[in-house]
Amino acid sequence: MRYFITGFVAVVCLVISTAGFQGSFTRNTPIEVFPDMDRQARVRPQAPSLFDKVLGAGDGRGSRLPVAGSVARGAEIGDQPVNTGRKSGSEDWVEVNPLGVNAGTLERGRERYTIFCAPCHGQAGDGSGIVTQYSLITADLHQHRLVQARDGYLFDVISNGFNATTNAVGIAYSRMPAYKSKISAEDRWAIIGYVRALQYSQLGKLNEVTDSAKKDELQEALNGK
Repeated sequence: MRYFITGFVAVVCLVISTAGFQGSFTRNTPIEVFPDMDRQARVRPQAPSLFDKVLGAGDGRGSRLPVAGSVARGAEIGDQPVNTGRKSGSEDWVEVNPLGVNAGTLERGRERYTIFCAPCHGQAGDGSGIVTQYSLITADLHQHRLVQARDGYLFDVISNGFNATTNAVGIAYSRMPAYKSKISAEDRWAIIGYVRALQYSQLGKLNEVTDSAKKDELQEALNGK
Protein backbone atom coordinates (compact mmCIF):
# COMPACT_ATOMS: atom_id res chain seq x y z
CA MET A 1 0.00 0.00 0.00
CA ARG A 2 2.83 2.34 0.86
CA TYR A 3 4.34 1.85 -2.58
CA PHE A 4 0.98 2.42 -4.24
CA ILE A 5 0.50 5.78 -2.47
CA THR A 6 4.05 6.82 -3.28
CA GLY A 7 3.60 5.89 -6.93
CA PHE A 8 0.22 7.61 -7.11
CA VAL A 9 1.65 10.86 -5.69
CA ALA A 10 4.56 10.66 -8.13
CA VAL A 11 2.20 10.24 -11.08
CA VAL A 12 0.04 13.20 -9.95
CA CYS A 13 3.12 15.42 -9.55
CA LEU A 14 4.35 14.37 -12.98
CA VAL A 15 1.01 15.19 -14.63
CA ILE A 16 0.82 18.58 -12.91
CA SER A 17 4.41 19.46 -13.77
CA THR A 18 3.99 18.60 -17.44
CA ALA A 19 0.38 19.63 -18.12
CA GLY A 20 0.01 22.32 -15.46
CA PHE A 21 -3.20 24.30 -15.62
CA GLN A 22 -3.34 24.88 -19.32
CA GLY A 23 -6.47 26.77 -20.36
CA SER A 24 -6.92 28.35 -16.92
CA PHE A 25 -6.94 32.12 -16.48
CA THR A 26 -5.33 33.89 -13.56
CA ARG A 27 -3.68 37.21 -12.75
CA ASN A 28 -1.10 35.49 -10.58
CA THR A 29 2.32 34.55 -11.84
CA PRO A 30 2.08 30.91 -12.89
CA ILE A 31 4.30 28.22 -11.49
CA GLU A 32 6.51 27.11 -14.33
CA VAL A 33 8.47 23.91 -14.12
CA PHE A 34 9.75 24.46 -17.67
CA PRO A 35 9.74 28.21 -18.43
CA ASP A 36 10.76 27.65 -22.10
CA MET A 37 12.79 30.88 -22.12
CA ASP A 38 9.64 33.01 -21.78
CA ARG A 39 11.43 35.63 -19.72
CA GLN A 40 14.91 35.73 -21.15
CA ALA A 41 16.96 38.91 -21.28
CA ARG A 42 16.43 40.95 -24.44
CA VAL A 43 17.34 44.26 -26.01
CA ARG A 44 14.54 46.81 -25.83
CA PRO A 45 13.86 48.71 -29.07
CA GLN A 46 15.13 52.31 -29.09
CA ALA A 47 16.76 51.82 -25.67
CA PRO A 48 20.47 52.23 -24.79
CA SER A 49 22.30 48.95 -24.85
CA LEU A 50 24.92 47.33 -22.66
CA PHE A 51 26.75 46.55 -25.89
CA ASP A 52 28.22 50.03 -25.58
CA LYS A 53 29.96 49.06 -22.38
CA VAL A 54 30.85 45.55 -23.42
CA LEU A 55 31.97 46.23 -27.00
CA GLY A 56 32.80 49.91 -26.70
CA ALA A 57 30.71 50.77 -29.76
CA GLY A 58 29.67 54.13 -28.34
CA ASP A 59 26.66 54.62 -30.64
CA GLY A 60 23.90 53.58 -28.23
CA ARG A 61 22.36 51.06 -30.62
CA GLY A 62 20.58 48.03 -29.27
CA SER A 63 20.76 46.09 -32.53
CA ARG A 64 24.14 45.87 -34.20
CA LEU A 65 24.82 46.59 -37.86
CA PRO A 66 25.56 43.60 -40.11
CA VAL A 67 29.19 42.68 -40.59
CA ALA A 68 30.76 44.46 -43.56
CA GLY A 69 30.17 42.48 -46.73
CA SER A 70 27.06 40.71 -45.41
CA VAL A 71 24.51 39.75 -48.06
CA ALA A 72 20.84 39.31 -47.20
CA ARG A 73 19.30 35.96 -48.00
CA GLY A 74 17.90 36.03 -51.53
CA ALA A 75 19.66 39.30 -52.39
CA GLU A 76 21.49 39.81 -55.67
CA ILE A 77 25.26 39.66 -55.26
CA GLY A 78 27.79 42.07 -56.72
CA ASP A 79 27.88 43.83 -60.07
CA GLN A 80 27.46 40.70 -62.14
CA PRO A 81 25.71 41.36 -65.47
CA VAL A 82 22.98 38.86 -64.60
CA ASN A 83 22.02 41.05 -61.62
CA THR A 84 22.49 44.53 -63.07
CA GLY A 85 22.14 44.32 -66.83
CA ARG A 86 25.52 46.10 -67.12
CA LYS A 87 28.94 44.79 -68.03
CA SER A 88 31.09 44.05 -64.98
CA GLY A 89 32.91 47.17 -63.80
CA SER A 90 31.23 49.28 -66.46
CA GLU A 91 28.15 51.44 -67.03
CA ASP A 92 27.59 49.90 -70.47
CA TRP A 93 24.56 47.67 -71.00
CA VAL A 94 25.09 44.04 -71.92
CA GLU A 95 24.06 43.45 -75.52
CA VAL A 96 22.36 40.07 -75.13
CA ASN A 97 20.79 37.97 -72.40
CA PRO A 98 23.67 36.54 -70.30
CA LEU A 99 21.59 33.48 -69.37
CA GLY A 100 20.81 32.54 -72.94
CA VAL A 101 17.43 31.53 -74.34
CA ASN A 102 15.89 28.11 -74.92
CA ALA A 103 12.41 26.63 -75.11
CA GLY A 104 12.21 26.36 -71.32
CA THR A 105 13.14 29.98 -70.64
CA LEU A 106 10.77 31.17 -73.37
CA GLU A 107 7.91 29.28 -71.76
CA ARG A 108 8.84 30.68 -68.34
CA GLY A 109 9.10 34.14 -69.86
CA ARG A 110 5.68 33.80 -71.48
CA GLU A 111 4.15 32.79 -68.15
CA ARG A 112 5.77 35.67 -66.23
CA TYR A 113 5.00 38.13 -69.03
CA THR A 114 1.32 37.15 -68.97
CA ILE A 115 1.16 37.77 -65.23
CA PHE A 116 3.19 40.95 -64.84
CA CYS A 117 3.41 42.61 -68.27
CA ALA A 118 0.38 41.76 -70.39
CA PRO A 119 -2.10 43.86 -68.32
CA CYS A 120 -0.26 46.97 -69.59
CA HIS A 121 1.58 45.97 -72.77
CA GLY A 122 -0.95 43.48 -74.11
CA GLN A 123 -0.56 39.81 -74.99
CA ALA A 124 1.16 40.70 -78.27
CA GLY A 125 3.31 43.44 -76.73
CA ASP A 126 1.62 46.16 -78.78
CA GLY A 127 0.63 48.31 -75.80
CA SER A 128 -3.06 47.30 -75.91
CA GLY A 129 -3.35 45.87 -72.39
CA ILE A 130 -6.51 46.06 -70.34
CA VAL A 131 -5.30 49.17 -68.48
CA THR A 132 -5.72 51.19 -71.68
CA GLN A 133 -9.47 50.95 -71.07
CA TYR A 134 -8.88 53.26 -68.11
CA SER A 135 -7.10 55.99 -70.13
CA LEU A 136 -3.60 54.77 -69.23
CA ILE A 137 -0.95 54.98 -71.92
CA THR A 138 1.47 52.06 -72.18
CA ALA A 139 4.51 51.41 -74.35
CA ASP A 140 4.35 49.47 -77.60
CA LEU A 141 7.21 46.98 -77.27
CA HIS A 142 7.53 46.82 -81.07
CA GLN A 143 8.58 50.45 -81.43
CA HIS A 144 11.99 50.96 -83.00
CA ARG A 145 13.57 52.36 -79.83
CA LEU A 146 12.82 49.22 -77.81
CA VAL A 147 13.59 46.82 -80.63
CA GLN A 148 17.05 48.37 -80.94
CA ALA A 149 17.61 48.62 -77.17
CA ARG A 150 20.13 46.29 -75.60
CA ASP A 151 18.90 43.47 -73.39
CA GLY A 152 20.69 44.99 -70.38
CA TYR A 153 18.68 48.19 -70.76
CA LEU A 154 15.39 46.27 -70.82
CA PHE A 155 16.51 44.39 -67.72
CA ASP A 156 17.16 47.68 -65.91
CA VAL A 157 13.75 49.05 -66.88
CA ILE A 158 11.98 45.95 -65.60
CA SER A 159 14.05 46.03 -62.42
CA ASN A 160 13.92 49.72 -61.52
CA GLY A 161 11.00 51.16 -63.46
CA PHE A 162 10.98 53.92 -66.04
CA ASN A 163 9.63 57.37 -66.88
CA ALA A 164 9.10 58.91 -63.45
CA THR A 165 6.73 61.87 -63.79
CA THR A 166 4.18 64.00 -61.91
CA ASN A 167 0.44 63.79 -62.42
CA ALA A 168 -2.07 66.63 -62.63
CA VAL A 169 -2.32 67.03 -58.85
CA GLY A 170 1.44 67.04 -58.29
CA ILE A 171 1.90 63.46 -57.11
CA ALA A 172 5.15 61.87 -58.33
CA TYR A 173 4.91 58.37 -59.73
CA SER A 174 6.56 56.06 -62.25
CA ARG A 175 4.57 55.02 -65.29
CA MET A 176 6.56 51.82 -65.47
CA PRO A 177 6.81 50.44 -61.90
CA ALA A 178 9.86 48.60 -60.60
CA TYR A 179 9.54 44.82 -60.44
CA LYS A 180 12.91 44.01 -58.87
CA SER A 181 11.28 42.97 -55.60
CA LYS A 182 8.54 40.97 -57.32
CA ILE A 183 10.31 39.09 -60.10
CA SER A 184 13.58 37.19 -59.70
CA ALA A 185 16.55 38.12 -61.89
CA GLU A 186 16.26 34.83 -63.79
CA ASP A 187 12.60 35.47 -64.53
CA ARG A 188 13.33 39.05 -65.65
CA TRP A 189 15.79 37.71 -68.21
CA ALA A 190 13.24 35.09 -69.26
CA ILE A 191 10.69 37.87 -69.84
CA ILE A 192 13.21 39.71 -72.01
CA GLY A 193 13.73 36.57 -74.07
CA TYR A 194 9.97 36.31 -74.59
CA VAL A 195 9.69 40.01 -75.47
CA ARG A 196 12.34 39.48 -78.15
CA ALA A 197 10.31 36.56 -79.48
CA LEU A 198 7.23 38.79 -79.66
CA GLN A 199 9.23 41.43 -81.52
CA TYR A 200 10.53 38.87 -84.00
CA SER A 201 7.00 37.58 -84.53
CA GLN A 202 5.92 41.04 -85.70
CA LEU A 203 9.07 42.51 -87.21
CA GLY A 204 11.16 39.53 -88.29
CA LYS A 205 12.29 39.17 -91.90
CA LEU A 206 11.81 36.09 -94.03
CA ASN A 207 15.54 35.71 -94.71
CA GLU A 208 16.13 35.44 -90.96
CA VAL A 209 14.17 32.18 -90.75
CA THR A 210 16.63 29.26 -90.55
CA ASP A 211 14.10 26.40 -90.78
CA SER A 212 13.67 25.81 -94.53
CA ALA A 213 10.26 24.13 -94.17
CA LYS A 214 8.94 26.96 -92.04
CA LYS A 215 10.45 29.47 -94.44
CA ASP A 216 8.62 27.89 -97.40
CA GLU A 217 5.38 27.88 -95.39
CA LEU A 218 5.74 31.57 -94.61
CA GLN A 219 6.62 32.37 -98.22
CA GLU A 220 3.44 30.66 -99.40
CA ALA A 221 1.43 32.62 -96.86
CA LEU A 222 2.95 35.86 -98.11
CA ASN A 223 2.12 34.88 -101.69
CA GLY A 224 -1.48 34.29 -100.71
CA LYS A 225 -1.48 30.58 -101.43
